[in-house]
Amino acid sequence: MKIALLLAGQGTKVTEQVKELWLGHAETRRIIEAAEAQLKEPIQEWLTSDLSQDTWKAQLVTYIGSMCMYQLYKEKVGLYPTYVLGHSLGEITALTIAGAMTYEEGLQLVDIRGKAMKDVTEDKEHLGMMAIFASPQRVEELLDGSNHITVANYNSAKQTVIAGVKKELQEFAKQHRLEGVILGVGGAFHTDYMKDAADSVYTQLEKMTFNTDLTTQVISNKHAAAYPIERIREEIASQIVSPVKWSQSVDFVKNNGVQVIVDLSPNGMFVKMFKELDSIYAFHDEENRTALLKELKDDIEVNQHYDLYARTLGVIVSTKNNSEDQEAYDNIVMTGYNEIKSRIGSNVTDEDIRKTLSLMELILRTKEVPEVEIMEHRNKLAWKVG
Repeated sequence: MKIALLLAGQGTKVTEQVKELWLGHAETRRIIEAAEAQLKEPIQEWLTSDLSQDTWKAQLVTYIGSMCMYQLYKEKVGLYPTYVLGHSLGEITALTIAGAMTYEEGLQLVDIRGKAMKDVTEDKEHLGMMAIFASPQRVEELLDGSNHITVANYNSAKQTVIAGVKKELQEFAKQHRLEGVILGVGGAFHTDYMKDAADSVYTQLEKMTFNTDLTTQVISNKHAAAYPIERIREEIASQIVSPVKWSQSVDFVKNNGVQVIVDLSPNGMFVKMFKELDSIYAFHDEENRTALLKELKDDIEVNQHYDLYARTLGVIVSTKNNSEDQEAYDNIVMTGYNEIKSRIGSNVTDEDIRKTLSLMELILRTKEVPEVEIMEHRNKLAWKVG
């Protein structure tokens, strides 16, 4: 089963019901409290506040809330996501989920990003963003030659976000008889108006290090394709001034075999955005979680019956042996198989995980399994026990 997780961007509303869910669950409450301890800020008070004009607070709340939603998904569903993709700020969440950084490092990055963007937008109330309920193709045709208005988000086949001077955005919609609404954000994000913020973030990221060995595939807003993780610092900064190719990103995962898309926003916003999709499920309330669990029932049941060692044996057994070296097969593959088999049912420590994954890689290389396939198996197992 190929699954994609969608993570929310700045401005997503959190209801009191969802806030209570997070605070009433031990692990998600711990996520919120860890952020409060690190940032020395009253995050709980911010969760359901109107933060539309405070980019810094809004981005922190979005990131923290998205990590809460992901924690609930991992506990209640627990199925490996082949792809993770986040809208705008949500891309940082996706990178965290995939292991490019820890949660604490992600908080530090969002803190840097949010403050840089807030600094650039202060005293610029004349700038903003507007959702136009028309296709990107139609909007781009009408914008052809415009120097002051640009497409900021390619959200869906029927929704395109433009950015620039608010007055000009409204005049554009009126002139072309387009239905639209000014968004409750404090700037013209994902345009050249944010260049100073992008430059500031790029400079500040010099002091951060990132893990480039991801446990699942992140899809880039900027490229609508696999995230170029080797250029992560440049990509994080340039994403701030680049249009969000959201519709194209969802098309990418669909075209690459995804069967179920899970909307991890706290209000089901992506289900509403992609009404034409019958494979997308919200996760923000009990009714929608129940529907998703019913859809994935068989996969979840199978998943719950295997620990790290049993999963690893499954990978070893199911991969074809392409080697003709019988001695290496006996000494490495069979010996390694029996060692892992003897551990089934045992408690697993971080060191056990490291050793088991390394042994599996050695076994698969001995069987001359293609390197890409080896990494796919490793990433999937690492995510499940991470």
